[in-house]
Amino acid sequence: MKLIKFLFVSAALCYGTTAIAQTVLPTAPTPPAIVTTSPNEVAASAISTTNIVYIDQSGNNVDVNVVQTGTANRIGSSTDPIYLSGDNQTITTIQTGNGNELYMGILSSVGASGIATATVRQIGNLNTADIRCGVLQGQTNCNQLDLNARFTGNSNDLVFKGSGANIRTAMDITGDNNTFNMDILSPNASQTLLVTGDYNDFDITQTDLGGSFGHSLSVTLTGSVNTITTQQYGASETVININATGSNGTYNIKTGH
Repeated sequence: MKLIKFLFVSAALCYGTTAIAQTVLPTAPTPPAIVTTSPNEVAASAISTTNIVYIDQSGNNVDVNVVQTGTANRIGSSTDPIYLSGDNQTITTIQTGNGNELYMGILSSVGASGIATATVRQIGNLNTADIRCGVLQGQTNCNQLDLNARFTGNSNDLVFKGSGANIRTAMDITGDNNTFNMDILSPNASQTLLVTGDYNDFDITQTDLGGSFGHSLSVTLTGSVNTITTQQYGASETVININATGSNGTYNIKTGH
């Protein structure tokens, strides 16, 4: 009886060992494919040299600094400019290289705290800057804007449109084929332009409520083939001061009261 019992237990053990040896391990899961390209690669690859920045910002006390180095630099686009909305903004954009493009929309609130300061530098050739304050769709307020711009290179093209109070610009442009179009519908506006270069064409308008030290435009120009058309109007105070050294200039100045 003891022998039979021993053999029964041994058989059970052998059966268990055989069952374990035949166990099939589960199949290892297939890991997901690793994304090796950015979502905008297709659009970006269509441009020979891509360096693009888009910003849509809303809030107070913001400080934005953008530096781009290379060719075909772009900040925003003509159909999708960068938007900066809020009080006490400080925006600095520096583009170094050729084919620079900047499209910027600024919105600042009414009041002493609503000031916005924008500094723009484009160093290179074929520069384009389009800056709007208070005139973009859905953005109707531009208050206390200080715009400082410097362009060094050839074929510079600047368009600035501002509508609001206390819009001030200071510009230093060196290069050829300069075109500026500034439409500042602003009380107490003051614009300063320093230009050295060729093919200059300015069209600047400042209108109405220039009282209490408003309107003032100072242009110092050294260059050739200049066409400067400026109009400042509206109840009182307008000063235009142009100090020019150049050739083929046509100045058409109209003040008002």
